[in-house]
Amino acid sequence: MSGLFDQETESELKNIFAKWPRNLKDILVIDEDKHEGAHSHENLLDHCHTCDDAVLLAKELTRISEGKLGFNVLRKAEASDFKPRYLPSFIYDTPARNVRYYGLPSGQEFAPFIFAHEYIATKVLKLPEGVLEEVESIDAPLHVKVFVTPECPYCSIVVDFMNQVGIANSNIVVETIEAMENPLEADYYGVQYVPFVSINRIEDYYRYGAKPIEVIPGYLPPEEAVKILSRAARKVRRSF
Repeated sequence: MSGLFDQETESELKNIFAKWPRNLKDILVIDEDKHEGAHSHENLLDHCHTCDDAVLLAKELTRISEGKLGFNVLRKAEASDFKPRYLPSFIYDTPARNVRYYGLPSGQEFAPFIFAHEYIATKVLKLPEGVLEEVESIDAPLHVKVFVTPECPYCSIVVDFMNQVGIANSNIVVETIEAMENPLEADYYGVQYVPFVSINRIEDYYRYGAKPIEVIPGYLPPEEAVKILSRAARKVRRSF
């Protein structure tokens, strides 16, 4: 035992992993050597206070899962093809690598982190049938940013929904951003409370704080949230 999880939690995790029909391999992107780089705007995004903890979490989950969930740990310079915007970056093992978690998935955020991998491994989602059909019908590229904090009780529900959206539709990049670790965009958007969802154009991917197409300021049921995603997609199509 490492002390990262208590015995009951570790046992529950083992039971979850044992039911997976296939193995997964995430990408975990961490910072460069701490002695490298000046304090430019770009390098401020690399100042990663939780990267060591993220690596420890990855090692523990690999051990507990007996390799069912593995991690390819890369420095940012090695991960340019994956376009991480914040560190640490957990980039889930979807075919398009379009679902991510930026920060350390702790507190209330740990459960949706595990659920996302379960959905990917089993290829079974929990979205209502009508919602899933509408998600799958979205044919315009979207960039969804979900701002959360570890102790927020409603954030995990929103993250779980949006993760499933990204798993179901590779046109949609879904990023969960731990706002206390990565306050840059939360400040740009004037986020006063979480969850806060910003739906953006994919061409604005690297514009931190780019003007959203739509926002979801708080929790909405899946049936309402998917309507906003569809409305954002229609706006994108009209701009082509």
